[in-house]
Amino acid sequence: MMCIHGGAGHGKTLAVNTCLRELEPGEDVRRVTFRARPTARAVRYELFTALDLPGEPPRHPSEFDRLLKNALAERPRTFLVDEAQWLNGEAFEYFRYLWDEPATRFAVVFVGGEGCHTVLRREPMLSSRIFIWQHFTRLTPDEVQQVIPLFHPVWGDAPTPTTSLSPTATPPMATFAPGPS
Repeated sequence: MMCIHGGAGHGKTLAVNTCLRELEPGEDVRRVTFRARPTARAVRYELFTALDLPGEPPRHPSEFDRLLKNALAERPRTFLVDEAQWLNGEAFEYFRYLWDEPATRFAVVFVGGEGCHTVLRREPMLSSRIFIWQHFTRLTPDEVQQVIPLFHPVWGDAPTPTTSLSPTATPPMATFAPGPS
């Protein structure tokens, strides 16, 4: 398990998605997003849906857990849990419960705001299982100029501005010429 955390708009989800695509193109990656403090029951239903399990979800928690554990034991998978700052202790604990089952074979990447890190750190049983804690911070303008060309070749030959914008500066306005009619 790992936790990627930082401020809104810092590129956490983009970075994780990009890395997962490049590191293991054939990896079975399942993405789930939660809102508003989900219960363990809500986590069960989201995992049922993300795993594309057939039929109706079981009504009883013990049957549901058995079904999920069996599905998670079939083959290796990676779960990207985005917006993880919305998870509460109960939801995080349910992921730990499934992950601790010896037969299951899945990795979890929790991606979220600072609240994600705070809640995870308060849960010692889960916190001790997080192998990587990665904090994201905003890039400086110089770092942006170095990194952006790596995302697409079109930016590789883009001219570098002679002056660096401050984080609070208003960028210059672009002008557009009308195209041929």
